[in-house]
Amino acid sequence: MLRLTRKRLVIVVVAVALLIAGGGYAIHRAARFDLAATVRRLDALTIRITGSAAELRANELLNYHRVEGGTAACMRERGQPWRIHPFVSFYQDFTDADLGYGDGWAGVLDSVTHHGRRFVRNAMGSARLPEDPLATQWHLGPDDDVDAWVAASNSCRERYEHRDYHQPDPPMGAYDLVNLPGLQGRISSHPTVLAAGLPYSSCMAERGHDVGWDRRDDFLFRNWDLRREEAPIDGRPAGPGWVLAEAELTALFRDDAECRMPAYTAAMRLLSWRLDAWEAEHREQLDRIRADWERRLAEAARLPTEITLPPIAPRPSPGP
Repeated sequence: MLRLTRKRLVIVVVAVALLIAGGGYAIHRAARFDLAATVRRLDALTIRITGSAAELRANELLNYHRVEGGTAACMRERGQPWRIHPFVSFYQDFTDADLGYGDGWAGVLDSVTHHGRRFVRNAMGSARLPEDPLATQWHLGPDDDVDAWVAASNSCRERYEHRDYHQPDPPMGAYDLVNLPGLQGRISSHPTVLAAGLPYSSCMAERGHDVGWDRRDDFLFRNWDLRREEAPIDGRPAGPGWVLAEAELTALFRDDAECRMPAYTAAMRLLSWRLDAWEAEHREQLDRIRADWERRLAEAARLPTEITLPPIAPRPSPGP
């Protein structure tokens, strides 16, 4: 009797999967599949939906004037001090190469070249932001009433849902659409993709990692201890702890990418066949979101990076 080893099981499952795929595979197998072109197309689609680096920075500037400027004006109306924070962009170090369909999903379509770079960029962006924008020592003098100030700031910030200006607010529906509804799930559950992912855990085990396909999320998206005080920003070199953490996460993401490559290639092949129809189905929503980003970019181009409140008009003296 033939012993059914894991390797033989994978071969059997792949064969069955190809039979199940049936006509679709037969129709497309002769078509040339360009993996690199499909990757570029998916990255471009992602940026089209969730914004380019320039558009994300522009959106921050719009929100800076709306939230920081609006809060400052509101506090002044209530007779409370508010020191306006200087504009700082979370996305200062980002380029469009950091914003494609990359890290952050723990899905089969995740980038196989980013190697955790988005985690590093996020940590650098966070290091640029003030640790506590509501710290009373930033806004108040020794003789100011802390309780009155806190009550006023809570009231003024309520209109902005207590959000800071750098917190993202993409066009409506963008985050839902970038998940490729109706497409991502079909690709991830396709028999050829599932079969190609079977060797993943053994591949990772050969590299010293105990992780299965269904546990990639917690395994990859952990606290990597990229400490803000060691971030390589504003010309400052990375601290030793940052260097070690970045090297560890990069190596782990590289191992994941190499072991995921068979499933990734199968998934991208399916994506290349189906993306035209998906984009056509969502054309109206895609165009609306794109127009919204372009509008925000144009509006921000007319704004300075500093907020200056108009002088307080003197009140007329009371009559005799």
